[in-house]
Amino acid sequence: MVSVKHRIRYPPFESAKLHAKHIPIVEHSFEVDGPVIPSFRLGDEDSWIVERVVDGEHDTNSVYHGETPQIIGKQRTGWYLIPHPIHAKARRFINGIVVALLFCLFYLFATPILESFGIPTFGTGKVRLGMLDYPLLVVIAGPLMVAPIALRVAANLGDLRRQKYFLSNAPPSPVITLDEIKSGSDLKGNISVSETPDDWTGLKVSWRVGILPPARHKVFAALNISPNGQPPPGLTTPLPHHWDEGLDDGTGMGEDAPMERHDVPGGVFLRPMRIMGKGGSQNIGLEGGDFVLDSPEGDWPGTLYGGLVRVHWELIVNIERKDAGPLLWVYPLTVAHQSEKTVNENIVISDGRTESDTL
Repeated sequence: MVSVKHRIRYPPFESAKLHAKHIPIVEHSFEVDGPVIPSFRLGDEDSWIVERVVDGEHDTNSVYHGETPQIIGKQRTGWYLIPHPIHAKARRFINGIVVALLFCLFYLFATPILESFGIPTFGTGKVRLGMLDYPLLVVIAGPLMVAPIALRVAANLGDLRRQKYFLSNAPPSPVITLDEIKSGSDLKGNISVSETPDDWTGLKVSWRVGILPPARHKVFAALNISPNGQPPPGLTTPLPHHWDEGLDDGTGMGEDAPMERHDVPGGVFLRPMRIMGKGGSQNIGLEGGDFVLDSPEGDWPGTLYGGLVRVHWELIVNIERKDAGPLLWVYPLTVAHQSEKTVNENIVISDGRTESDTL
């Protein structure tokens, strides 16, 4: 029997607004009677960390990867779309408008003080709209506040239209054959596309590795907290109508993706992994062909699926189209582990928004 401990402090949705040190590290120990993959550590104790500690000898030939969780089938397999780029631009626009509005409010507050010192002011006149008078600055800033909301609504309507068109005209799945894959080595394979619609203009293949969110109920169990009680720091209260047990940590519900059709299990937008490393990419012909992709930067463990620690690898086929935006085919990979312990402290953290993912 070999003793194994999994330790994880996973970045929640929009983790940049939180201090990692104040979020507890979740630990789970168990014993294994059989092949054991080597230890690994991603990140460090003072920040986000994903670690596997093996107390005993590991099997250098083990290809163990665990039971595939439902998040793979629901959110990381098959055809996906990319949200309209207006979403990201409108969000940045909102930040600037909020700053401008706060400045206008402070300026209106300070106007009497400035005038008492004989300092000339401007923009404080009134504009009559209907039966009421409004400060000129409010009339100017008000439409600016509404504009990003109108842009997001228009983008959501466009996304829904694209989803409806895609679901009624989904192309056949590409056929992919791969050589044996091991962490730290290049990915070699072949892709074949049987049909190429007229609006396809390009095809690019890439791959990446990342850490999927731990299952929420496993986090509560490891911390010995009731699922119906106060959630630990970093986790939100549950929203039952949006969340399935075992799917993820539940922190990105309603915010990680734009408006989606609810008749598609898992949605049609590909969510980024919040801890992720990207490998090489290669442009190939629309009919497909052979490809060789460089391994992701840094050292990464192979595929491993558990309740808390989930190391996931995937191949992405990015199809450029004339009008409807890129179309993605996502293919999960089973990658063998290296024979020695893996340490990678330089991990990249993303906020988890679908609109911020760059392929």
